[in-house]
Formats: sequence, C-alpha cells, structure tokens
Amino acid sequence: MFKGILGGLIVTSLAAVAMGGTFTVDGTRVGDTYGAARAVQTVETGFGDNLSEWNAAYGAIDGGRLYLMLTGNLEGNFNKLEVLIDSAPGGFNTYPAAPGNDGSGVLAGMTFDAGFDPDYHVIARRGFDGSNNRFDLDMGVLGTPTFSSYFFVFGLNQEGIGATGTGPANASPIEVAYNNSNTAGIVGGSGPADPTAAQAVTTGFEMSIALSDLGYTSGPIRAMIWQNNQDHRYLSNQFLGGLPPPQGNLGSDGFGNYDGGSPTIGQNHNFNNYGGNQYFVIPEPAPAALLVLGGLALLRRRG
Repeated sequence: MFKGILGGLIVTSLAAVAMGGTFTVDGTRVGDTYGAARAVQTVETGFGDNLSEWNAAYGAIDGGRLYLMLTGNLEGNFNKLEVLIDSAPGGFNTYPAAPGNDGSGVLAGMTFDAGFDPDYHVIARRGFDGSNNRFDLDMGVLGTPTFSSYFFVFGLNQEGIGATGTGPANASPIEVAYNNSNTAGIVGGSGPADPTAAQAVTTGFEMSIALSDLGYTSGPIRAMIWQNNQDHRYLSNQFLGGLPPPQGNLGSDGFGNYDGGSPTIGQNHNFNNYGGNQYFVIPEPAPAALLVLGGLALLRRRG
C-alpha cells in the first residue's frame, strides 16, 4: 500500500515538474525556478562597480519561450548589452555584417568559440537622451536584413517591466524587465571575481522570447553576453561565460585601446584565444513522459 501511494506521489510530482517552471519577467530571479546559474562571472568589472557589471546568467526553456535572466547592472549611458543566441540550425561562427542595426555592423569578423554559432542578436541599452529617460531594445536575425527596434520599452523610465510590440524579427512580443537595484556582487577591477558574491545577486536584466521567433526545434540553446560601449566598438571585460582572470577591458583591439575610425573592429577578437567558453548552455527540458518513466523505474528498483 505504501509503495503504491509513493509511486503515485512520484508520478504526480514528476509530471508537475515536467509541465513547466514558474517564471515572471520582472527583473528579479526571486520566485522563479531557474535553478543554478548557467554561467558565473570570473573577472571583476572594468566598466565600473554597479555601473556595468554582469554577475551571473540564468536561463530556461519553458512553455514555448526562452527565459533569460542576467543579474547585475547596465549603466544608464546607452552602453550596449549584447546578447547572442544560438537556437537554430546553421548560424554564424563569425559575426556577419548584416543586419547591422544600431551600428552593430562594426562587429563583423568577430570569431566565436568553436561550437557557438549564433543566429540572433539582442541589444539592450538605457539612458537619458537629453529630453527623456528611455530603455531601448533591438532584435536582429544575423546574416539577413531583418531586425526589430523598440524604443521607450518602459515608457519614460530607464527601468521597469514591459513588452515590445511585434516586428520583422519577432512575431510575438518580447517580455522585458530591468531592475537596477543591485549594489553588491562583484567589484571593480581586473582580477578574479568573487563567485559567491556574484551568485548572491538576484536583480538585473530579464527577458523572454518566443521559441518560434528563435527558429527553435529541439535541443539546448546557447547564449553569449557581453558589455559594450555606446557604439559597439569598446568591449569591456564583462562576458558570460567569463574570461580568464586577470583580464582588463578588451577595447577595440583586444588590448584595451579604442578605435573609432576602422569600418569594423570585429576582426580583432577571436574568442578561441581565451581559455574556457565565452558562452553558456541552457538545456532542453526533459519530456514529461521520460521523467515519469524514470521515476517509476527508480521505484521498481527500490521495491
């Protein structure tokens, strides 16, 4: 009798888990079921403590959407948060010139780690434009002229909770949130970051994109994020997955210098030259049937 009750509880519990997690795009991971971080920052920030720092990345595939949570801060000066997503067959191991929206064409020629072939590029930035506070978001389909640009996602605010409209790159709205309250986490510098402090941060940038807008069919999704300057030409040292410490800002040339004149600066950056992977993996959730069968098999072995 006890075994029968236990078996029913296992099946019910596993089926409930497989049905999906709990995610609210509100700029905090508190109350969400992301689980452990997919990547933790390895280097102190060269773009200012609590100004532009990215402590950890969390992600999940659930309910037909990709959920991505990046804990930390995005400086309110229109510095660009770059998010590359590898979610579909094909992709580009070297950044292409198109679509080039928001000036991102200067990244053309950038080479990514082997095994990372992004298909989509999301660009987030915030600041005061001289008249209004704003938070803007772009989504581009790499290697094509297709992109969507959304301005004032949170109205006349630099942080908040909102959603984009629909456009050429996204048939469904992108859910977006940004919470700038973090004052802890990693510190400024170029040395090894404190992983415990990084994983303690709960707020930052969060978004959700329909899988149908990412060309997704099955398998894991890979993502890479980094902090850039206003014109995409001066890369910081804030990447997830992280760079090996000690490491200063990469700049335009990989050595911390700025180049404002070259048509592209991407050819100066090859991430195969850095230890580890500068991307992270969001696994495909196990189908409900497999979880239930696995639970029953475990029960039978114990019986």
